[in-house]
Amino acid sequence: MLETKVNKSLSFVLLLSLIYMLFWDFYAYLRYINYVSTYFDIGLADYNLYYYSVEHVSLLQYLVFMNHVSFITPLLYLFYKIFGNPFSFIWLQNLMLAFTAPFVYLIGKMKSNRIGIAFAISYLINPALWGLGVFDAHLEGLLPFFYMLSLYLYLRGSKFFLLSFALLLSVIDTGAALALFFAIGLIFYEYLSKRKRKKMVKELIASIALSILFIALYWHISISINSNVPPQLKAMNFFGEQKNVLINSTSNKLGLASIFWLLMAFFSFGISILYAFLPSLLFLLPWIGEVFAAKNILFINPYMQYFAYAIGGLAGSLLGAQSNKLDSGKIEKSTYAFSIIFLLSFLAIYHFPSPFAKNQVSTNLDIILNASYANTSIMAQGSITPHLYNMLYVENPPDEKPLWFEKLNYTTYWFKPEYIILDKNLSDFGPMNSSSFNIYAYMGSNYSLYYQKNGVEIYKLR
Repeated sequence: MLETKVNKSLSFVLLLSLIYMLFWDFYAYLRYINYVSTYFDIGLADYNLYYYSVEHVSLLQYLVFMNHVSFITPLLYLFYKIFGNPFSFIWLQNLMLAFTAPFVYLIGKMKSNRIGIAFAISYLINPALWGLGVFDAHLEGLLPFFYMLSLYLYLRGSKFFLLSFALLLSVIDTGAALALFFAIGLIFYEYLSKRKRKKMVKELIASIALSILFIALYWHISISINSNVPPQLKAMNFFGEQKNVLINSTSNKLGLASIFWLLMAFFSFGISILYAFLPSLLFLLPWIGEVFAAKNILFINPYMQYFAYAIGGLAGSLLGAQSNKLDSGKIEKSTYAFSIIFLLSFLAIYHFPSPFAKNQVSTNLDIILNASYANTSIMAQGSITPHLYNMLYVENPPDEKPLWFEKLNYTTYWFKPEYIILDKNLSDFGPMNSSSFNIYAYMGSNYSLYYQKNGVEIYKLR
C-alpha cells in the first residue's frame, strides 16, 4: 500500500517536472520569435556552439563556454551537433532544471512522502530560480541537478556520491567554490547529526580535496589557453578577476533588496533550515560572499541565473527536515507557507517578464534576417543578434554599462562591421540612442543608409 502511494507521488512529481520543462521551453521560444531574448545569453551560447562547429580550435578551447571553463562543454557541443538547433542548450538546461525536482522529492521522502512532495513543489515554484528560465541559457542552470543528486547519494551513503560530486565540479569554474563549501558543510552535518559514517566522512574529505584540485585546474586552464578566438569565447580568469574585485570593491549599493534576497536564500523553503543552520550557512557562503563582500548586485537581481549559487538553502532545508526535533506536519506546512509567501512577495515586487514584445515587430526584419549575410560582418542590437548566431562575424553594441564586469575588461566589441542592423520597434533600441552609447555617433560618416522601412534601418560601411 505504502509503495503504491510512493509510486503515485513520484509519478505526480515527474508530471509536474515535465510541465515545468515544457513551460520554460515554450516561454523561451516565445521570447525568441518575438525578439525579446537577447545576445546575453542565448545569442552568446548559440554563437559559441556554432563557432566550434565551423572553426578549428585547440582542445583546451573546447572547454570554454561563454567565457567560463567547463569540463562538460564537449558534451554540450555534442548535444548541439545532434540537434543542430539554437534551442538545443536551452532544452538541455530546462530538462535538468525540471528533473531536479524528483531528487528533491526523494530526499524529502526520507522524512515522509508528504514532505517530499512539499519540497518538490516548493522547488518548482521558487521565483528566484525562475531566473534560469527567464534569462534563458546558462551553465548555472545545470548546477541544481548535480547538487541535489549529490545530496541524495550522500544521504543514501551511495558509492556513486564522489562521481556525482565530480560532475557537479565539472559544470562551471565558478561552481567549484559552491561545491567546496557544499562538501565542508556536509562534514559538519555528518558530525552534528551524529551520523559519523566513516565511509562517508572519507568520501567527503576526498570531495574537498577534489574541489581544491578542480579549482587549481580551472585557474591553470584559464590562464593557459591562448586561442585566437573572438573575445566573447576567451576564457575569463575568474579567480584572478575575483581577487581584483574583492580588493577594489565595486561602488554598488545593496539596499534593502539584499535583506529580502538573504531571507529568501535561507527561508524560501520553510523553517526546517534552522535545524541544520551551520551546514546551511556554509552551503550559502559563496553566494553570500558575492553579494555582501564583492557587492555583486547581479546576484540579487530578479530573473537572472545567479540564485543557482544559493541552491544550498534548499539543501539545508532538506537536511533540517531530517531532524527528529521537528514534527512532519509542521515541516510540510512551513514549506508550503514560506514558499507561497516568498512567491507572492517576489511577484509583487518584480512582476513576471512577458515573453511578448511591447511593440509590434516589423515583418521586414524577419525577411532581412533570412537574407544571405553569411560572408559579411554585422553589428545589431541585442534582441536581433540571437537570430544571427550562425555567422562568424556578429557582435552586440556596447549599449549598456555592465554592473559586474565593470572591472573585468570584458567586451564583445571586436571588429568594424560591414552592416549595422537596427529596429526602432524593439524595446532595446533606446539604450543605443542614449548618452552612454549612441549608435549614430559611432557610425558618424563611415556608414551610409542602405535600407529603411517600417522602423528597420540597415547601414553599410562606406
